[in-house]
Amino acid sequence: MKIKYTRLLTVLPLLLALALAGCGAMPGMRGMMGPKFKPLDSEVAAMAAPQPVGAGTSLFCRVGRGQAHFVKSWFEFNDTDFRLTPQSRVNVPLEAKKGGGETAFQALFDLEGQRIVFCPVVEGAPDERISCASIYALDDDLQAGIKRTFDIPDSVAGSSITCAYNEDHFQKL
Repeated sequence: MKIKYTRLLTVLPLLLALALAGCGAMPGMRGMMGPKFKPLDSEVAAMAAPQPVGAGTSLFCRVGRGQAHFVKSWFEFNDTDFRLTPQSRVNVPLEAKKGGGETAFQALFDLEGQRIVFCPVVEGAPDERISCASIYALDDDLQAGIKRTFDIPDSVAGSSITCAYNEDHFQKL
């Protein structure tokens, strides 16, 4: 008998909690309905929703320091500036500081203005998987200017990037 009561005392609080949790949402139970929420006013909702970047808005970036993978090996590269517009793909050339080699990566600025994708430019089959990197930033952050560590698998390592809607807001690399 002692074992049965112990099991009952263990299971009873769980069953009671589950029964009470469902009461607020059960239809037909007057006075026990869950809280009612009013829909947001359309003006308030519009102000709260993130505003997408306009199609003509340019994002300026500078990448520098670190190393890039050139044909034969990894070498330091010169600081490079580039410009992106939403949904545009841009090949960004990188020039080695010594030896004159050149490589490139591809950048894409998404339409909502919250993600910038960077991929190595490689040759291969159309269905070959390529490892890319992303930076996420809010519109307000890009207005003020951001600085991030910048690494692209098999392409760029140990570098920094700064991006802003206005080049005057670049952060120091």
